[in-house]
Amino acid sequence: MRSVILFFALVASLLFNVAAAFERYTAHGGPIKGLAYSKGLGLLVSTSFDYTAVVWDSSSMKELKQLIGHNAAVNTATFSPDGRWLATAGDDNQILLWDVSTLRDPSVTTTPLPLNGHTAKIIHLAFSNDSKFLASSSWDRRVGIWDTTTLKIRQYLSGHQGPVNAAQFSGDGRYVYSGGADGHIRLWKLATGEYVRSVVKNGFGINVMHLSPRLNVLAYGGSNGVMRSITVHGDGPEIELWNGGPPVLAVTIDAETEKMIFATSEGRVVIADALVGEIHHDFTAVKGPIWAMQLANNAEDLFFAGLDDWVTKIALNDFIVPHPLAERERRFHPDQPIDNGEKQFARKCSVCHSLTASSKRRAGPTLYGVFGRKVGAVEDYPYSKELTEMDLVWSEETIDLLFRDGPDVVTPGSKMPVQRIKGEQDRADLISYLKRATAPQ
Repeated sequence: MRSVILFFALVASLLFNVAAAFERYTAHGGPIKGLAYSKGLGLLVSTSFDYTAVVWDSSSMKELKQLIGHNAAVNTATFSPDGRWLATAGDDNQILLWDVSTLRDPSVTTTPLPLNGHTAKIIHLAFSNDSKFLASSSWDRRVGIWDTTTLKIRQYLSGHQGPVNAAQFSGDGRYVYSGGADGHIRLWKLATGEYVRSVVKNGFGINVMHLSPRLNVLAYGGSNGVMRSITVHGDGPEIELWNGGPPVLAVTIDAETEKMIFATSEGRVVIADALVGEIHHDFTAVKGPIWAMQLANNAEDLFFAGLDDWVTKIALNDFIVPHPLAERERRFHPDQPIDNGEKQFARKCSVCHSLTASSKRRAGPTLYGVFGRKVGAVEDYPYSKELTEMDLVWSEETIDLLFRDGPDVVTPGSKMPVQRIKGEQDRADLISYLKRATAPQ
């Protein structure tokens, strides 16, 4: 009897530890694309498809402020080393600089300073160690180098044969490294903008990279699933943790603990020693992609985020492989079977729209009561002038037209991404589901 009691006590203890090791926090109305952490400030920032960034106290995970200023999905954020700026950027081709001194006080309005010049979405931002320059990586195939004193563009680095996904400064500030969809990590002279050479020729796209000058390590992940690092000065080993499989979408290095961490489009996380490549942990954290990661709080916590609306924290002390977390139902990977109409809604609509009466923290207006409603009529959503003046009522016919011809044709002036549903039956199933799910209760 005593052995049975001890067994159940052990099981209960393990379940409690698993629950305590993983925590999730929600403040967004859409998938989360980016995370930024400032050790000196004790702040974590998450950026989302819902057009906002949210500022958190990294220790308590209390939400401090929601930053509103972008006109499209916010892809990335970073803090300046001098603690003055938070920079964010996204699908609106725009960089916003936020005064860090105002981020902890919700009663103070934080008004950003815009940096404009890119002609396509911006995927990654990085400050130089002295905070004098900011590098922006864009799908317009350029890296922008911005002077943070004058708040003007200093130069564009052009040479990638495709989107640029990441850029970072060397430790001494003399060079810029950039990685892109053309499979190259390229080296540039900051002073002149001169292209020096290709440091890495991966053969497949470079999705992410992270440079640690202190460790002399440059880690990168590719569309071919490669997880690899090289030494910046070429005086150390090249470490390959993996090659092949799902694309790598996130990477980070912590210089103090000498850890490097990779994450993939299928929720796999690999934590390894950044200097010798010894793997500490290799596990599936969630179903679906992980787009952002940050080590925080003296590297005791790993924060990650992706396709759903929450930030997840893993306590790395007393680490337990997160099988329960991997098995939890996610909005885009439900455990229970769903019909085709609900599946179409999950894929095409649920990122931006809610089915409840409120549009709070969503990139688009609520769909609650949508049938029979005039376009631009939801009171708690900021529509464009074009939509508020449009004479169109949502019905089975107009919603079918929206997804057949696209919002660029049916509702010009809307923020809705250009997307179409080719299959007539898929559109009919979606409309049938919407009629059930959006009917006022």
